[in-house]
Amino acid sequence: MTVIDELKLRKENNMGRYDAYSSPHSDEQEAEVTSASLREDSVTQQSLEKVEAGTYDTLYANAEVGDTPFSDVRVTDMTLDELVAFSKPSGEYGKWVKPRLGKDTKARAQGLTSTPMGKYQIVGTTLRSLMKQMNLPGDTVFNEETQDAMFLFLAKDAINRGNDLDSKIANLRGVWEGFKNIPKSDLAKVIQEVGA
Repeated sequence: MTVIDELKLRKENNMGRYDAYSSPHSDEQEAEVTSASLREDSVTQQSLEKVEAGTYDTLYANAEVGDTPFSDVRVTDMTLDELVAFSKPSGEYGKWVKPRLGKDTKARAQGLTSTPMGKYQIVGTTLRSLMKQMNLPGDTVFNEETQDAMFLFLAKDAINRGNDLDSKIANLRGVWEGFKNIPKSDLAKVIQEVGA
């Protein structure tokens, strides 16, 4: 069973199940924790919207809505296999992003590109890794549910690798570069909402 299947079960019958990547809670706590970080009014979602993306179809620099070669791309309609191909650094999107990267980004400093996609700005290398780790088939659609599941997986992993608040925050900032612009007090709330 994939993480997405687990999330579906939680939503459908509120059974509070958990996967191997999260810690067990009571049924009520698990439903509360899972929904807390995904609620629109949560500190998590408000922070991500400020520094990462506002919609599930977002591409780098909002290329999906601008006068760009990607104005008709809707990642929420694409499969993971399609996105793996779309996000190759040598592909059209990767080449388009590279000269537009911010001067303070890790990718630019290393002479690389970045291929962020969706609400949580998941890049191609992370997408490929998540497909393996979460046991997601290539025909899985990168819809809201899939993106939320990927976010929770990445956030819980980052948080669980930390031994104290500072290391948990550093790990989150390592996954989402935009979190470097979010105060530690807000990231402490994100950690609580994610409930790793």
